[in-house]
Parts: sequence; structure tokens; C-alpha cells
Amino acid sequence: MIPIPNSRRLPSLLAAAILLLALLAAPAMAQQGSGPALPVEITADHAEMDERQGLGTYTGDVIVIRGDMTLEADTVYVRTRDRRPYEMEAHGEPARLESPDPETGEMRIATALRIDYLLNEDRMILTDQAHVITAREEARGKRITYDLTTDVIEAERGEGDSERVRITIQPRDNE
Repeated sequence: MIPIPNSRRLPSLLAAAILLLALLAAPAMAQQGSGPALPVEITADHAEMDERQGLGTYTGDVIVIRGDMTLEADTVYVRTRDRRPYEMEAHGEPARLESPDPETGEMRIATALRIDYLLNEDRMILTDQAHVITAREEARGKRITYDLTTDVIEAERGEGDSERVRITIQPRDNE
């Protein structure tokens, strides 16, 4: 028979159990997202890795998964230092990167003909036909810099480019 704790001690035992669960869950939660220590999994039709130069070249329906981030492109170059990826350069028609917003869980989508993803900074630079969609806004331009950590988007038009930057801000839902 399992002893039932004194009813006065039950709230403190419950609080201790919740704290223990939170502490146990912390390492698993820390592995979510796209922090610098996460492994990078790449599938492609062809791969070439130059260890001395720290450059991997992946071609043909490339899919890169890192934490909860997915990058799809025709060609991806992965630059590494000491076997740790620090930058990915993706080319496609268009290349596409998806990553959930850590606060809302809503998917953030970025597309461009070229995406440079700076892993240690959690920042991307999208060039040519750049387009970013978040739950709060949508941006188009020749070049977009998007900081995934701070959720800051900076869009620019190209030199002599007649098309201006376009931003759409979504209204908040009235609850």
C-alpha cells in the first residue's frame, strides 16, 4: 500500500514535482530552435566535402535540417570551422527557409534566389527576389536581412531597381 501524504504537505510536494519536471525538461527545450550547438542534417543528390577548406558542396534537391529549421535549395554550400558549421549559402529557384517563431510557434518563411544563413548569429541575408512572411508582417525587396532572434527585418531595393520595397503589416486580432 502506498502511503498518502499529509494533506498540508500536498501543495509543497506538488510544487516540488512541478519544479523537478521543469528542470528535467530544460535540456530538451534548449535543443529546440536553431542554436549554434545543434547538428546539421543534409540530404542531396550529390555531396562533396573538402575538410581542409572547411567547405561542403551539396547539389540536387538539397534539404538541410537543423533543430526545427528547414532549408530547401538546388545548391547549398556549408562552411565549417573545426567541423562546426557556421554559414550556409543556398541557391534555388527560389531557395526556401522555414523556421517556427519561438514565441508563437507560427511558421516564418523566407525565400530568395540566394539565402546566406549565418548560424552563429541566427541571421539570414536574402538576395534577389527576397521575400519574408511572418505572422506579423510580410516583406519583399531585392535584399532582406532578417535576424531570427530579434525578429527584425531590414529590406532594401537594388541599385537602379525600379521596384520599391514592399511591407505588409498584419493587424492584431482583437481578443
